[in-house]
Amino acid sequence: MCPGDCGCSMMKNFKLTLEYEGTGFCGWQTQAKGLRTVQGHLEEKIERIFKEKVHCSASGRTDSGVHAIGQVANFKVNTIMKSAQIHKALNAFLDRDVSIAKVQEVPLDFHAQYSVKGKTYRYTILNRLYPSAFWRDRAYFYPHKLNLSLMRKAASDIKGKHDFKCFQAASERSKIKNTVRTIKTLSIVKEKDMIHISISSNGFLYRMVRNIVGTLLAIGSGKIPKDSVPRLLKGKDRKLSPPTAPAHGLCLISVRY
Repeated sequence: MCPGDCGCSMMKNFKLTLEYEGTGFCGWQTQAKGLRTVQGHLEEKIERIFKEKVHCSASGRTDSGVHAIGQVANFKVNTIMKSAQIHKALNAFLDRDVSIAKVQEVPLDFHAQYSVKGKTYRYTILNRLYPSAFWRDRAYFYPHKLNLSLMRKAASDIKGKHDFKCFQAASERSKIKNTVRTIKTLSIVKEKDMIHISISSNGFLYRMVRNIVGTLLAIGSGKIPKDSVPRLLKGKDRKLSPPTAPAHGLCLISVRY
């Protein structure tokens, strides 16, 4: 059997760590022809390099407008190319709103989605009276007064192991029976006009982070009672929870394996 150092082509599995500005994409997953997606754009450039169609799997799908600085994907291909060569080639071909931070050859059984042990997301809110031209697509402009103490208290009620069905958006992507997840960290940090809500969990339901943020904002602005979280969790009904926060404030920070 070829040991892999003779220069001949052999099946390899490559793990990509990538970042993208989600404004110009209709989410991660390839969709109908004509719609620009991160997966479609990435696979197009991989095909250009290897002269064959290659499927690229991600740690999870991000919605239209959602950003990432630590998304992870993988693909398998027969090649003699090294990680460094692929890294350089991809960044030369990709559009400017996508960038590959790292390319690593990994064992063939590694899968970007099924091997995940946890993820961290960050939601950014611009909390002042006037909008920002620079942050318009990267932060949710929220000009209303927020009580951060109430939001942090609500965050402590959300942390831990719960059935998060009340924060799961209804769609074809959310038809799963087990909606129990464990939120390990949930922090709210204010930096001048910016509020950063960071959430780490062993897994997320569809739009779970944005629904949690929507609830925290509703509590912080006094739209719902400060002790609403236990009632919402117990009710397990998405219709009882506040509106979903917009996509453009969300960013996938890192994936843990």
